[in-house]
Amino acid sequence: RPPRPPSRDSVVAASGGQFRKKQRTSDRSSTVMAAPPSAAAPSHTMVIEHVAPATRLLEKRRQMREVQDALEATKREFALKEEGFKRREETIKNKDLDLQESLVRFSKFLQENDSKRTRAERKAADEIKIRLQKEVEIEELTRALADLKTRSEDAAERLARNVRYKEYLESVINASPEYEEIPEILLRHETLAATNADLLAEDKRLTARVESEKADLTAYSKRKQNESLGLNNEIARLKIELERASLRAADAARDRDVALAVVGQKTLDHGQVCMAADNIFIRCRRRSAVKYRAHTDPLEQLHVVGEFVSDMSEVVKLKDKR
Repeated sequence: RPPRPPSRDSVVAASGGQFRKKQRTSDRSSTVMAAPPSAAAPSHTMVIEHVAPATRLLEKRRQMREVQDALEATKREFALKEEGFKRREETIKNKDLDLQESLVRFSKFLQENDSKRTRAERKAADEIKIRLQKEVEIEELTRALADLKTRSEDAAERLARNVRYKEYLESVINASPEYEEIPEILLRHETLAATNADLLAEDKRLTARVESEKADLTAYSKRKQNESLGLNNEIARLKIELERASLRAADAARDRDVALAVVGQKTLDHGQVCMAADNIFIRCRRRSAVKYRAHTDPLEQLHVVGEFVSDMSEVVKLKDKR
C-alpha cells in the first residue's frame, strides 16, 4: 500500500514555521541596518578649551554639518533599504499567497484522498460483511445438503427394508380372495390401527376414571373414618357428661329428699305450733273477760296469749298483795 501523504494540518504548520523563520530573519536584518552608525573618530584631536569662542563656534558648526551629512547619508541608506524591504515584503506576500493556494489545493487533495479512502474502507467493510454472510450461507447450505443426503440415505434404507413388506402384501393378496389390491390392505390396517388407538384411549380414560374413583373412595373412606372417630369421641364425651349429670342428678335428688324432709319436719313443727297456739288462744279467749277477735294468724294468736298471760300475772300479783 503506498505511503499516505502528509495531512493538511502538518503542511500548514510547516509552512507557517518557515514563514515565521523568514520574518524573524528579516526583522533581525532590519534592526541591524536601523542601528545608527558609530560616529567616525576625528583624524586629529583638537583641544578647544583654550581657543576663542568664535573658533569653538565654527568647530561646533563643522561638527554639526558632519553629523547632518552622516544623518542624511544614513536616511538615504535607510530609504534604499526600506524600499528593498518593501519589495522583499511584496515578494514574500506573493510567495505566501502562492503557498496558501498550494496549501488549499493540497488540503482539497487530502480531503479527496480521505473521502476516497473512507469510501474504499467502507466498501471493503461491506464486502467483508457480504463475504462473511455468504460464508455463513454456504455453511448453512452445506449443513442442509448434508441433512438432505442423510435423509435421502435413510429413505433409501427404509425403501430397501419395506420392499419385503410389499412382497409380503402381494403374497397375502394372492393367498386371500378378500383383498384385491395392496391399498385395501393398508386401508384395513389403518382402520384397525385407528380402532386400536381409540380403544387404547378409551382404556386409558377408563383407567384414569377408575383411579379417580379409587382416589375418591379412599378419600371418602378416610373422611368417614375421621367422622366416625369424631363421633365416637363425641359419644365418649357425652357419656362422661351423662355420668356427671347422673351424679349431679343423684346429688340433687339426695339434696331434694333432705330438703323435703327438712321442709316436712318444719311443716310438721309449724302445724304443731299453730295447733298449740290455736288451742291456747281458744282457751285464753274463753277464760278472758276481754272479747278478742277470732284471729287465725298464729302470731296474732300468740300476741293475744301473751296479753292474757300478762293480765293473769298482774291479777296473781294483786292477789298476793292482798
